[in-house]
Amino acid sequence: MNDLALYDLGIAMPICAICNKPVDRVETMYHPAYQGKLFRVYCHDQYEDQMLDDLTLIASHQITFGKAFQRPLLEVKDAD
Repeated sequence: MNDLALYDLGIAMPICAICNKPVDRVETMYHPAYQGKLFRVYCHDQYEDQMLDDLTLIASHQITFGKAFQRPLLEVKDAD
């Protein structure tokens, strides 16, 4: 079964950190120039990209989705 079939069935969907629900859509494409696979998730009329290189894909026993649209844990604030 290819990746898109899994996403279409809702079996392997990342969770949106904003609404805490599965994202609306996932797209994947292979980029030979970057030697890796691009994962693009959509939710709230926004998208976020994550790239996994070939070495990571080959060396991994299992790759799972995490949370999409997470804010940094530490925010940089201007000093007054």
